[in-house]
This record gives sequence, C-alpha cells and structure tokens, in this order.
Amino acid sequence: MNAIKVFRIFLLVALSMVTVSSASDIQTADIVAIPQHLTGSGNGTLNLRMFTFSGSEIPNAAGSFNGDNANNTLPQGGLGDIHLFNESYTTTAGELKAYYLLNFSVGSIHEITLFLDLNESGINAELYNTLVKLDVVLNPTGVPNPYLNDVSGAAQAAINQSYTGGTKIANLNPQPAANLPVNSEGAGFADYAIFTGIDPFTLNDSDVLLFNISMDNLSNGAEEIFLSGTYAPSDIPVPEPATMCLLALGALGLLRKRRA
Repeated sequence: MNAIKVFRIFLLVALSMVTVSSASDIQTADIVAIPQHLTGSGNGTLNLRMFTFSGSEIPNAAGSFNGDNANNTLPQGGLGDIHLFNESYTTTAGELKAYYLLNFSVGSIHEITLFLDLNESGINAELYNTLVKLDVVLNPTGVPNPYLNDVSGAAQAAINQSYTGGTKIANLNPQPAANLPVNSEGAGFADYAIFTGIDPFTLNDSDVLLFNISMDNLSNGAEEIFLSGTYAPSDIPVPEPATMCLLALGALGLLRKRRA
C-alpha cells in the first residue's frame, strides 16, 4: 500500500472525531502539518507566491494569467537573523479564481488554502515558529487597488498591515499566537497547509482581498507563503492536531491532484 493510500486511511479514521470550526475563524484544527517533500515552493512551480524573499519582482504570471506580484521582502538569513515579520498581500477574488481555474477543474475548489514553507534549519533553529497573526480582509480601503493595476512587490510590502474599512472574513483564533512545531526543515517544500474557510467562487471578481500575516520566533529564512497549483483542498474539515498530531498528515487526503 503506497503512502497516499495510508494517509487517506488515517484521514477517514480522524474524521469521525472532528470538530468543525466557524468559517470565519482559523483555528489550530485548520493548520495542518503535511508530509515532507510533497508540495514544492519557490521558482519553477505552479504556485502563486504571495509572501517570500527575492531580490527581484515575482510577477506570478503564466500564459494569459497575470496575478499580482508577491510581497518579496520577508526576512532571510543572508543579511543576519531577523526573528519576525509583519507583512501584507493584496489581490482580487477574480485573479484568485482565474489562478485556480488555470490549474484545476471547474468546481473542484471550495476554499483558499495557504501553504507555508518554513526555512528554519541551522545551529540556532527554533523548535517552534509562532504564527502571531493571520487575517483576511474583504474590500479594505487605503491599500493599492489590484482591480485597477498589477500590484508590485514594493507596493505589497508598503502596506504593512495598514488599511481602513473593509470586513474581516477570516481571522486567526485564538490570537495572538499559534505555535507551529518544526516539521520538515529547509526551503523548497511546504510544511503546513492553512485552511481559511473562504470560498473565492462565492465572491465577486472585483472584490479585493487583503492577507495580513505576522510571524515570530524565526531563526533564519526565508519563509514562503503561497497558493498551490498542484494540490487543491477539499471542503472536508480537518482533524484537530492537538489530539491527532500524526493523523494530521492525513491532510494529504484533502488534496486533489491537479488535472492533467
């Protein structure tokens, strides 16, 4: 029996013990460790890269698709250890839908799921990285308007979680912190999937989404946060990692392979 079948069996067992959380809350049950070397990050992937470090623009463009550029200013170890970041990324629901439809079959996507690649290896690596803040705001003002123009990396970085108005449609709860144990150290692959409870296909194309993320207890970098163009989450709830740490790897059963 291959690893994928094993993880799916674990998931079926875990689902009988699941507690469903509010769609507006991102709880510990919605932050799921995924197997090592499963979901690639960085250059050369099908991903929409939202937060990362790069010395150049990350255009998030492929063929006719042109998404908003990544916030490319996350800390990285080359310039000395920076232990935290507070950053933002804005785009439209229309661009998120176009991205998902580029990579997946119609009707297969029901939730925006963020993939987090931690890169905390090294002699001073922390055992836990802290997700201090994660929220998604619908139609804020005071931020670059991605419906009118392609937002650059510099413009994303300049937001600094500062905005007015809007409606918060997803929020880390409890806040201020969720401690993430080290999973698969090193860059190049996602460590965690974070289920937001937001179905982009229920939103208008012109709706603006602002993602605000803060992390602390980092030892070096760089982290990357992205949408996967290879794996799609189902709308099945995930097991609570507090009681099913190992079964949380069954999140693989929530991931649907990209269509050929």
